[in-house]
Amino acid sequence: MFEQIKVFFMKIWNELIITIIVGFFIRSLKKSKELVKPTINELLNNIDYNSKNWKEEIDKVLEIKTTVERHFPEYKDYLLIQYGSSVIPDNKLPSDYDFIVLLLGYPIEGNRYMHNKGTISDESNETNKDQVDIVFRDYLSFLFAASAGMPYENSVIYNGKLVKGHQGYFQWLKNITKNILFDKDFLIRRFKEKIIAEKQEFHKCLKECEEFGHDEYYVIRAGYYYITSILQLRRIQNFEKVITQNQVIELSKVRSFYEDILDDNIRNKYEQLVENLKRNNTLDLISIDDIKEVLLYIGEEYDKNK
Repeated sequence: MFEQIKVFFMKIWNELIITIIVGFFIRSLKKSKELVKPTINELLNNIDYNSKNWKEEIDKVLEIKTTVERHFPEYKDYLLIQYGSSVIPDNKLPSDYDFIVLLLGYPIEGNRYMHNKGTISDESNETNKDQVDIVFRDYLSFLFAASAGMPYENSVIYNGKLVKGHQGYFQWLKNITKNILFDKDFLIRRFKEKIIAEKQEFHKCLKECEEFGHDEYYVIRAGYYYITSILQLRRIQNFEKVITQNQVIELSKVRSFYEDILDDNIRNKYEQLVENLKRNNTLDLISIDDIKEVLLYIGEEYDKNK
């Protein structure tokens, strides 16, 4: 009799322990799920593009409206444009989202230049910089750059998709730049000015990194723009007197520059740089020393020929 009672209580005790353990595990699992915030990439991938509110959902996920209100209060409206590989239907590349926000309004004196350089969203900084790229630009300055033959701006206008904002403003960009022709000498002068500005930006980011511990990502990003502009200028110098918009847009396809670099080691470093900035590889695979080495090779050659 005693043994039966003992077995009975042991059975109840074991069931109680199992219930407590399972309950604790379930509560811990629920809590961990609540703590793990979905990435921007996951949120964007789960948007229902058949929904009539999909544009508002993208704007909300990227926190565009709140970012504009917080950081750019002098601008009263904006265009949200998606561009790059994620715009191409059924593309086989990894999810790679690129957005640009063109700010509409009248900034206080001196701020238009700052916004024209491309200020980066909080949402594409730090942990999300390998998932999504969101750049903020002044609308008129962006238009002037496109009209002057800048490849990035023309590519965004030609291939980009308006997500949110007045269709008329986006169509105006397309109409003004459609079939536009550029003078080779004019474009060369603009690029030389651009390269000077990008060189200054690179050294500024480098100094801030070395002296104040700022994120290396911004040095690498600035180096990418600086190096790529030099390679683009080389191509322009071999163009005919009159340059078409299609030729300018081709300059935005930076992978085509790999073959322009004769040194295998330098070519591999630049290729790594491009693929990292396109978020196909981890940023850990490129270093500031790699950027300096590429610049030493390409920059010295540029200085000799300019």
